[in-house]
Amino acid sequence: MLDESEIQRRTTRPKRPTMAERYAEASTPAERDRFYTNDNRRSESRPRSNARAIPTGTVWITQPILKVRGWTDASIREFLPRPEDYRTNPHLPGLRPMPLWKAKTVAKAEANPEWQHWLRQSLNRRRTTRDDLLDAVVDQGFRSRAARAAAAIDAYGAHSG
Repeated sequence: MLDESEIQRRTTRPKRPTMAERYAEASTPAERDRFYTNDNRRSESRPRSNARAIPTGTVWITQPILKVRGWTDASIREFLPRPEDYRTNPHLPGLRPMPLWKAKTVAKAEANPEWQHWLRQSLNRRRTTRDDLLDAVVDQGFRSRAARAAAAIDAYGAHSG
């Protein structure tokens, strides 16, 4: 004879995850793109990550480094192309892969007059400066990574302009 809890367990269906939960669990852009309608689907495919093909001197730019340089999530979506690589976060393993851009790509986007105009307006609206954003960082490791990234971006910016 079955007790009440066993009857309840057998007759109750598991709750389906919401669309937002399924979208959050999608691990690749292709899996996330299936939640868009066909007319909103992104046309570019995610580049394959191949650690052996990447030169050791490549400086990769992460979203936190971009934010220290004044970028926001909206400006990243608007002014940068899709990420050029995805890597696991060495500081927080197990989370979804980090999107990465090359310094050359970021330098090209930052050389765009539209982005420069947007940055001036954004910093005025936030009542801050790029120096204030960097000064707010207390982690010395991150500060040094941001400085290396800034040097690489500035070097590409000097070559293009």
